[in-house]
Amino acid sequence: MSRPIVVMREKVRAPGMEEIRGEVAEIVSLLDRYLDHYVPRQYTFSKHSLLGPVGKLLGVLESGKLYDKEAIVGYVINVHRNTARSDYISPEALAVLEEAVEKLLALRSRLPSRVWIRVLREIDYAVYKARFKKAVERASSKKEGGEQ
Repeated sequence: MSRPIVVMREKVRAPGMEEIRGEVAEIVSLLDRYLDHYVPRQYTFSKHSLLGPVGKLLGVLESGKLYDKEAIVGYVINVHRNTARSDYISPEALAVLEEAVEKLLALRSRLPSRVWIRVLREIDYAVYKARFKKAVERASSKKEGGEQ
């Protein structure tokens, strides 16, 4: 006795990765700019440390536990204040964070779950690469005696 073949189809045509590539790049840029305002208590090269509150943001978006923009931004602010050297968040950082969350929620509303998870992974690693590059540059300039 063989199993029947099951065909799965999307009810709505999901945008392909090429169609949303520009939006993803813009979100990555916004999250990277937000992290320019975040100074962790201790610098390390770990992914967790480099992504700071952005890692938690992407995790909560992946889990689907929060859907409201204000709740998501509030969650990230809480993480930021509890993990940064200073619990002060500049108005510029807050504006960039809110814009990034708006764009993430708009994108999520248009994508099926399986594509959304892939997009979040791409954003996660793209932000990590950008932050790692900056950390390496900062470390090499310190080593050369430029920045203290």
